[in-house]
Amino acid sequence: MDNSLIDYLSQFVSTRRRDLFNRIVQMRTRYLTVAIEDVYQPHNASAVMRTCDCLGVQDAHIIENYNRFEANPEVALGASNWLTIHKYNSPGDNTLEAVKELKRNNYRIVATTPHHSEVMLDDFDLEKGKAAFFFGTEKEGLSDSAMKHADEFLRIPMRGFTESFNISVSAAIILYRLTEILRSSEIEWQLTQEEREGVLLQWLRNTIKSSDLLEKKFYEKKQGDTNKEKDF
Repeated sequence: MDNSLIDYLSQFVSTRRRDLFNRIVQMRTRYLTVAIEDVYQPHNASAVMRTCDCLGVQDAHIIENYNRFEANPEVALGASNWLTIHKYNSPGDNTLEAVKELKRNNYRIVATTPHHSEVMLDDFDLEKGKAAFFFGTEKEGLSDSAMKHADEFLRIPMRGFTESFNISVSAAIILYRLTEILRSSEIEWQLTQEEREGVLLQWLRNTIKSSDLLEKKFYEKKQGDTNKEKDF
């Protein structure tokens, strides 16, 4: 990561915003992540994104097999500007592609479902390693592909007649409960230095108007300085 680019772009935001970025990035985590499969309700999908941002979960994986993800700006409130979004929308089984990518990054695939009681939320073992929680539509639930490739099944205890929460409520309950436990544990849940720098650069780019032009100017000047040094 080129820290000089971060320093350069930081000149174009207020001191207050720089301090805010530096404080919040310390609380971000990739130990937990979410994968949203074919959720077509903009309200629910956007609410999950907002929950991720509020609870410091940096990444969200969007799987588009049949339904295209559309964020509701009134619900998301700009959360997508602060998250790292991974989209899977190529021809074929995008759920399987997401699973493969997450497993390459050492995530357990955790299917959230009211129909399996393998692990209740309060019994979920965070110390077993990083976890990616898969959420499906309210009507259909998760696909057969997601269920087939899941390493674990997670269930939220229910006390009423209705058999499930909607996706946004489920995500909020699960992530709130587990991030609270995670942050008080001995687990190394924070981003690495390199990851923090990458996220800071992303936030600066998303915040600064015409950041691409400023970045181009930065590299042109850097190349010019390099050429001058060679001349000497």
